[in-house]
Amino acid sequence: MKIAGAHVVFHRLLKTSSRHSLCAVLLCKRTQSAPTYPGYWSLFGGSVDSGERARQAAVREIREELGISLRAERLNALCDIRIQRGKDRPVLGVRFFSSALDVDMDRLTLKRHPDDEMVEGEGLGWFTAGEIHHMMVRPEDRAAIGIFFAKYGI
Repeated sequence: MKIAGAHVVFHRLLKTSSRHSLCAVLLCKRTQSAPTYPGYWSLFGGSVDSGERARQAAVREIREELGISLRAERLNALCDIRIQRGKDRPVLGVRFFSSALDVDMDRLTLKRHPDDEMVEGEGLGWFTAGEIHHMMVRPEDRAAIGIFFAKYGI
């Protein structure tokens, strides 16, 4: 299976009281003009360029989409998900990584796509497993988020 995409599950603990916290995942609301799954929530990442490794692609995509410089060794391998976008199209793989991200929300900004000035999304948010359950999330991202919460707990 060819790995064609690399995405990151960013997570952090949200304090609910002085003694309790919940794990949350950072998601991006896709624009209504997105070529696939418009208006859905998704993780951050994108295509793996020719000659590029998935981990390098994830670091590049995060820098392009959020303007965050992330060291590759901070990305923990999570899973590979197979996707097929059409009956006559090949099955491709998306490699998912996870990483803690303790950045305040007001410091996170969606950047414009370098090729066409398109904004990468319309909004950002931290969401718990319970909240994500009720949201429109891109299918492969939903699967990776489920694996993340199963592996690391809620």
